Amino acid sequence: MGSLKNRFILGLTGYGLIVGAILAAIIHKFFPGLDWNWFVGVFLFFIAIESLIINIVVNNSQSKDSRRLINIYMLAKVIKILSSLFVALIYYLVEGSSNIKSFLILLIAFYLLFLVAETYLLTKIEKHIKSDNKNEEKPV
Repeated sequence: MGSLKNRFILGLTGYGLIVGAILAAIIHKFFPGLDWNWFVGVFLFFIAIESLIINIVVNNSQSKDSRRLINIYMLAKVIKILSSLFVALIYYLVEGSSNIKSFLILLIAFYLLFLVAETYLLTKIEKHIKSDNKNEEKPV
């Protein structure tokens, strides 16, 4: 499972770099007043939080209890939502209401783009779990 986890995290990072570059071009064109330090911070935040979620799911996917796995998925969603709200609160406390609209658009865009990647990776993890379960059930 360790190599699978590393592969998923590397794939997520590559996806993040491509999507981040495209989003940077869009942000630069339509929201030129946004501080790029916040852009990089939000990008790194989502890479870290998604890596944490993949780590949690892969480490707990060995359990054959489907209810537990669903709870882990829900926990991952709650962690992501609450931590995103926390980042928005930090921005508001540091910067005030200046450019908050641009920042929230950036945060939501990254959230949704990484949600696509997370859904894809969780589907891959599910397929991997099912293939492992089929291999264990086969008589020798």
